[in-house]
Amino acid sequence: MSEEHNIQKKVLDKIRAGSVGMRSHAYFVARASLIGITAGLVLIFSLFVLSYVFFSIRESGTHLLLTFGAHGVATFAALFPWAFFILCLLLLFFLGEMIRRHTSAYRLSLIRLFGGILSGSIALSALIMLTPLHSSFLSAADHDRLPFLKSWYDQIHRSHTDRGIYRGTVVTVATSSFTIAHNETDPDSDEGTWTVEPPTNFNIRALAVGEKVYVAGTAAAGTIRAFGIRVVPPRLK
Repeated sequence: MSEEHNIQKKVLDKIRAGSVGMRSHAYFVARASLIGITAGLVLIFSLFVLSYVFFSIRESGTHLLLTFGAHGVATFAALFPWAFFILCLLLLFFLGEMIRRHTSAYRLSLIRLFGGILSGSIALSALIMLTPLHSSFLSAADHDRLPFLKSWYDQIHRSHTDRGIYRGTVVTVATSSFTIAHNETDPDSDEGTWTVEPPTNFNIRALAVGEKVYVAGTAAAGTIRAFGIRVVPPRLK
C-alpha cells in the first residue's frame, strides 16, 4: 500500500471519527493569504539584506583585498559583514520551510529547496545592485536623512586603519614610494597623509597624481609598508 494511500486512509478515519473539524472557505482563503503575505515580506527583506551585503563590499572597496594574496583574503574574511549574511541565510531558510510546509514543494528536500531559493535570491540581488536603491540610502545616511538604517550605511565608509587598510588620493609619486592623502566629509577616522612603500612587484611608474588608491599594509611613523595596492575603479571614487 502506497504512502499516499495510507495518508488518505488516516484522514478519512479521522473524519469518520469526528476528530477533524470543518473549516469555512473564508478560513482557508485568509490562511493562504496570511502565508503568502508573510512569505512575500520575508523574501523582500531577505533580498534587501543580501543586496546590501554585496553593495557594502563593493562600495567599501574590501573586495579589492581578494587580489592581495592570502593576507588580503584573510583580511577580507575578517571584514566581511557576516552578521547580515547569516541573517539573510536564516530568513531564506525560514522561507524555504514555509514553502515546503504549505505548498506542493513538500516533496522536495529542504536542502534542495533552500539551494534553489538562495540561487534565485543571489540573481535577484544582483539585479537590485543595478538600481540606485542602496546608493540613495547611503547618500541619505551621509546627510543624516536616514533615521532607521543609518547605522547600516554608516559602517560602509568606516575606517579600517586598525586592520591595515588605507584609502587616499595620490598627491606625489617618487622613485620608490608615493604619498597619499585622505580628507573627505564622510564620517570616518582615516583622514591623514601617508608615504607608501609599495611591494617589489608593484609598478609605481603606472601611478598618476590624482588617482585614488586602496592600500593594505602596516604603518609606522606615517609610512605604510604595503603588501597590496589597487587603483580604485571609477565607480568607487
